[in-house]
Amino acid sequence: MTVRPASEGDLDHVLRLYDELAEGGSASLPIRHGAGARYAELRSQPGRLLLVAEAGGAVRGTADLLIVPNLTNGGRPWMIIENVIVDGRFRRQGIGKALMEAVIRRAVTANCYKIQFLSRKDRTDAHAFYGRFGFESLAEGFRRYFE
Repeated sequence: MTVRPASEGDLDHVLRLYDELAEGGSASLPIRHGAGARYAELRSQPGRLLLVAEAGGAVRGTADLLIVPNLTNGGRPWMIIENVIVDGRFRRQGIGKALMEAVIRRAVTANCYKIQFLSRKDRTDAHAFYGRFGFESLAEGFRRYFE
């Protein structure tokens, strides 16, 4: 298994995983029209890294992370993670673990003072998984969606 930065050729695999992450919710489905340009943009954004986990010669998981510069906490940056997904057919095979370990290593290397992300309240299995890496539910999260 390999965890690496996403390459140009990984777009179709990432979009397939995002289809699964959306769980049929049309608002969450990944874009198709213009996806190539948006994908190139996010891969070139400073501090941003889209990781993919490869197993058996194919992309089986992904995590999108951003290291954010900061003026508090001694000027140490913080990291936010979004769109963490492992192909449902390949869960419980160490792919998610490898992704999370890679995310944590990146945060430590960047001297981040925290990693932050949101997870839907009903995803209790995912919460137990994150807990194994030292993550705790310590704050109330808020979202505002726009049409």
